[in-house]
Amino acid sequence: MRRHRLTTENETINGIRVRGIEVSRIEGLTDAVFGLAVTLLIVSEEVPKTIDELFALVLGFPSFAVTFMLMLVIWNWHYRYFRKYGLNSEKVMHANGLLLFLVLLFMFPLKFLASFVVDFVILEQWFGFDMPTNYQMSADKYDLLHILYACGFASVFWCFAWLYKIAYDARDVIELTELEALRTQIHLRTFIVVGAVPLATIPLLYLPTSLAPMIAGFSNCLIWPITKAYTATITKQMNASFTEEELV
Repeated sequence: MRRHRLTTENETINGIRVRGIEVSRIEGLTDAVFGLAVTLLIVSEEVPKTIDELFALVLGFPSFAVTFMLMLVIWNWHYRYFRKYGLNSEKVMHANGLLLFLVLLFMFPLKFLASFVVDFVILEQWFGFDMPTNYQMSADKYDLLHILYACGFASVFWCFAWLYKIAYDARDVIELTELEALRTQIHLRTFIVVGAVPLATIPLLYLPTSLAPMIAGFSNCLIWPITKAYTATITKQMNASFTEEELV
C-alpha cells in the first residue's frame, strides 16, 4: 500500500506519536471527496467568453481563495488525525462519513458567504471596486445565511471533536500515554469551543442596531483569541504536571 511521506520511528505530531503509517481506505475516500469538492467549486464558474468576463472572474478569485483555504485546512486536520491515531473502527467510519457529508453540503453556502463578504462588503463597499455580481439581500435573508454558516461550521468542527472523542475512548487499545491522552482531550475540547463560537454569534444578529449583522459576522474572529487563551492555560497546567523530558 501507499505510505505517508513521514514514516520515521518515534515521529510525533502535536506531541502524539504517529501510529497511522499505511493509508487507509477511509483516507482514500476522503481525498477523493475533497478533490471532488474543489473541482465542483472550480467548474461552478463559467468559462469567460469576453475580456470583461475574464476580469470579472479574476476579481472573484479572493472569495474562491478563502473557500479553498478553509477546505485545505479541514483536509489537513483530517490528515493529521489519521497520522496520529491510525484508527479505522466502525465509529470512525460513521464520524468520517458525516464529516464528508457536511463538507459537500455546506461547500456552496460557504462559497456564497465568502463571495458576499469578500466581493461585496470588503472589495466593493469598503474599497470601491466595481464587482461584477450585484448582491441584493434583505436583512432577514442575511440573518438566515449567517445562521446557516454558523450551523455548518459548528457541525464540521464537532465532527472532529467526535473523532478525537473516539481516539480518547480507544486510548488503552492504541496505547496512548498519559500525556498523549491529555493532549487528545485538549484537541477534543478545542474543537468543541471552535464550533461553539459561531453559534454564540447568532443572538448578536438581533441586537437593536443596524450594525448587528456586521457585529455578528466579525465576532467569529473571536475564535482565535479564545482558543489561544485556552491553549495557554492548558499548557501552563501541563508544564506544572509533567517534567520537561515527558513534554518532549
